[in-house]
Amino acid sequence: MLTQPPHTSREVGTFYNRHTDVYDRALGGNIHVGYWDDEADRSPMEVATDRLTDLVAERLAPVEGQHVLDVGCGHGSTAARITAHHAVRITGVSVSDYQIALANSRPQPPELPGRATFQLADAMELPFPDETFDGAYAIESLMHMKDQEAAISHIARVLRPGGRLVIAEHSLEGDLDLPDATRMADAYTFFKFSLSTDGYRKMLRESGLEVVDHTDITENVRRCYDSMVDGWRNAARGLDGQEAREMETAADLGEWVFGVPMLRYGLLTAVRS
Repeated sequence: MLTQPPHTSREVGTFYNRHTDVYDRALGGNIHVGYWDDEADRSPMEVATDRLTDLVAERLAPVEGQHVLDVGCGHGSTAARITAHHAVRITGVSVSDYQIALANSRPQPPELPGRATFQLADAMELPFPDETFDGAYAIESLMHMKDQEAAISHIARVLRPGGRLVIAEHSLEGDLDLPDATRMADAYTFFKFSLSTDGYRKMLRESGLEVVDHTDITENVRRCYDSMVDGWRNAARGLDGQEAREMETAADLGEWVFGVPMLRYGLLTAVRS
């Protein structure tokens, strides 16, 4: 049984200050996994990662004029794609000041249907009034939160009744046995994350959110993993000393995590009742 490591939001922010550019280069301008239809799909990385964004937006079902929360907005690529296709207002939050600076520096031509703003904020203590947002999405961000229950509770609080939350994230299909649990604990400590074993279902239910859809897309995203490992190794070759060792450690641990048979990736949609 794995327990959540005692990492802080500041440590998560510091990690992403150092690793955002590596993810960006490895994942075609995004910092989340991509989606391929099947083994015959030869789409390049940037198309596949944009497609994952589109799948999240499809489940969010945004309506013109709505206000949407991006939980863990990264460097703004996801919000940029959604506002380029939907006339919605997005507020993105991240604990990485580097990511927020990048996100706010993105051009937003006036002809775009939607608009996005970004601010430094912790999802475990969202600084917004109740029922502020019509919808929310969290792509590979909840796993980095020390108190995932508090984060989901805050997201539910700021959602209006009927508002949707879409989660795209890795999880574990059950508990790991030793020694895998020990190795995964090392990965948790290094990457500042921890994986749900029930897709957050209990936390969502207790926060007043009803799960209406869960789609396992593990086989559709696996192609990203080698690229992520290569990204860390390439970064290490361009660095020296402790920075190089950090990237090599990321590559070694990441390669192991991605090979765990119980590792899954899913799209989950919940609605505030």
